[in-house]
Amino acid sequence: MRDVTTSRPRGAARERGAAAVEAALVLSALLLPLLLGVITWGDYFFRAQRVDTLAPAVPVGGVAGEFTCQGLKDTVAATVVGVVQDLDPSLAGIAVGDVTVSVVEVLPDVGVTVDIHIETPLVGGLASLIPLPGGGSIVTDFSQRLQDVTVSDVMCA
Repeated sequence: MRDVTTSRPRGAARERGAAAVEAALVLSALLLPLLLGVITWGDYFFRAQRVDTLAPAVPVGGVAGEFTCQGLKDTVAATVVGVVQDLDPSLAGIAVGDVTVSVVEVLPDVGVTVDIHIETPLVGGLASLIPLPGGGSIVTDFSQRLQDVTVSDVMCA
């Protein structure tokens, strides 16, 4: 019986090992960015889902009194930022500038209806490299009727 190890050239085993190492390096260089992209997309959609569930829970009904049009917008935006940060600490980066308030309807006996638009930028190393929906910003919109609010301006847009 012949010994198999002696019949094979000595360099063949080394070349096979080197090919395995090269394949592992090439595959990791190709699959690692794909894996990181999938994780970033998952994080984006996880955060977007959480923000959408927070929007109806924002109690801006505590805003009451007489305001100018801009004063009402600023007060509602500040209230939304404070409440959202209290409800979800992961959104602590939201600023008053990320909240846009539009006065839709002013009814003297009923109150004021406002549209609230929250746009929170997704900050992160990979988020800037990967094309995400909305340019990587998480956007949510909702309307709220504020009772016991009067606007002193004649026109409020």
